[in-house]
Amino acid sequence: MIALTDCRANASSVETLKNMGFEVVLMPPSPSLQAGVASHTDMLIFIGFGRLFCHESYYNENKNLIDSIAAKAELSISLTDEVWSADYPHDVLFNACQIGNKLICNEKTVSKKLLDLASQESCQIVKVAQGYTKCSLCKVSECAIITSDKAIARACDGAQIDVLLISEGHVSLPPYNFGFIGGASGQCSDNVYFCGSLDTHPDSEIIKEFCKKHKKNVISLSECELQDVGSIFFIGE
Repeated sequence: MIALTDCRANASSVETLKNMGFEVVLMPPSPSLQAGVASHTDMLIFIGFGRLFCHESYYNENKNLIDSIAAKAELSISLTDEVWSADYPHDVLFNACQIGNKLICNEKTVSKKLLDLASQESCQIVKVAQGYTKCSLCKVSECAIITSDKAIARACDGAQIDVLLISEGHVSLPPYNFGFIGGASGQCSDNVYFCGSLDTHPDSEIIKEFCKKHKKNVISLSECELQDVGSIFFIGE
């Protein structure tokens, strides 16, 4: 099993993942993105529909790494040459989240090629205004999410996705004022992993209860404050 995350993820969380048996891949930064999020997994790639989707410039800069990840996880590689830059909305081409047969995204900012792929797979689009969609939501199961974004919560509730709405903030993301719960987490099998300690969040108990409701265990990877690392992607199950 491979865990993909930011190359700047705190060392104790990375070590815990390794001790749990995961092969940890630290994603290198892209010069196309702002420094604070340049190595965030959910800004660099999208994984879904049996594919690893990224920009051709990032692929060319990290060809051996991307090829290795895709081969180990038995994913095909899809590339796009759309405008990808540090300026919003051109930085969020891949910032979407697949939940079951639904793709949660901002249709105006996500890659058109990704939307085409979702259409080919008969995937329902859950439309949201938030371009940083994956950053903003923690996937708990194929029918449940956690978010602090009220508009995402309303859209997902309308799409029959169970939603826990939590308070904003309490997640570290220098140099920004705060990060997001989606960026500080990743779901794999029966577990939801948090980069840092969930107990540092004021809503930790209701988050634990919500995960338990969906038969998921909560695992804090370190004793540090929750850190937004652009999500942890688990592949190769």
